[in-house]
Amino acid sequence: MTLIPGSWELASLVCKLLLYIGAASIAGGSLCLWKFSDGSRQLLEKNFSYILIGSFLGFQGVLLNYLIQVGLVNGSGLLGMFDWSMISLLMSTQHGEMALYRLSAFVIALLASIYYLKKISNITRPPSEQFYINVFKVFTPALFLLAYSFRIGGHVSVLSLLSQIAIFLHFLAFSFWIGSLYPLWSLSFSSDLETVKNSLERFGNLAMGIVGVLTVAGVILLFEFFAAPIQLLESPYGIAVLIKISLVLCILGIAALNRYKLVPRIIAEGNATQIGKSIRVEGLVALLIMLLTTYFSTVIGPPEH
Repeated sequence: MTLIPGSWELASLVCKLLLYIGAASIAGGSLCLWKFSDGSRQLLEKNFSYILIGSFLGFQGVLLNYLIQVGLVNGSGLLGMFDWSMISLLMSTQHGEMALYRLSAFVIALLASIYYLKKISNITRPPSEQFYINVFKVFTPALFLLAYSFRIGGHVSVLSLLSQIAIFLHFLAFSFWIGSLYPLWSLSFSSDLETVKNSLERFGNLAMGIVGVLTVAGVILLFEFFAAPIQLLESPYGIAVLIKISLVLCILGIAALNRYKLVPRIIAEGNATQIGKSIRVEGLVALLIMLLTTYFSTVIGPPEH
C-alpha cells in the first residue's frame, strides 16, 4: 500500500483533522472555562467563541467525510457524493451511525456556545462557580458522543472491549490536554498574574493525571495493535507510533518546563510572556501529533487489521 494519499484519502484526512480540532475545542474550552479562567468577559467570550468555531469546523468535517464515503461507495466521482439514495442507504451502516453521533455532538456544542455567548453579553460581574459547573455539564454529552463514536467504525470496532475503552479514554484525555492549550495561551495575557500562575499550576497537576490515562491506554492499544515489538520497526504504522511517542515526550518536556520553571517566573518577573511563547510551541507539537495520527489512521491501519 502506498504511503502517498490519493485525492479521496487526502480529503478524508482533512475531514478527520477537523474532527479532532473540533473535539479538542469542546473538551479544552469547557474544561478551562470551569477550572482555568480569570472570570473576565473577554476571556469568557474567547473560550465560547473557540468552542463555537471548533464545533463548526468539526461539524463540517464530519458531514463532508460522510459524503466522501458515499462518493467512494458510489464510485461515480464528485457527483456521486450527492446521490440521495446512497446517502440514505449508508445511514444504516457503521458510517451512518458514527456520523450521526458526531454530528449530534457538534450540534449540541454549537447551540450551547451560541446560547452562552448571548448570555454573557450582558454580565456585569464574574459568573458564579455554579455557572461554570453547569457549562461543563452541558458540553459533557457532546464529548461523550464523540468519544463513543470511535468504537463503532474502522479497525477500532473489531478490537476487544478493553481496547475500545482504552480508545475512549485516550481520545478524551488527549482532547482535554491539547484542547486546553489555546485557552491557557489566552489566559497568559491576563493582567491578573496571580490567577494566571494558580491556573497554570492547577493545570500542571491535572496534566499529570491526563498523562497517566494516556500512558495506560496507550500501552493497552500497543499490545492490541502489535503482535510483537519488532512490528514497531518493521511496519509503517509502527514507525508512525514511535514518532508519535517521541512527539508526546517532547510535549511532556515542554509541559514540565512550564510547570517547574516558567510558571514560578510569572510573579517574580511580573509578566507571562515567556510561558505564552512556550504554550505556542507546545501547540505546534500537538498539531504535528494530530496530523500524524490523522494521516496514518486514514492511509495505513495497524499491521494486524
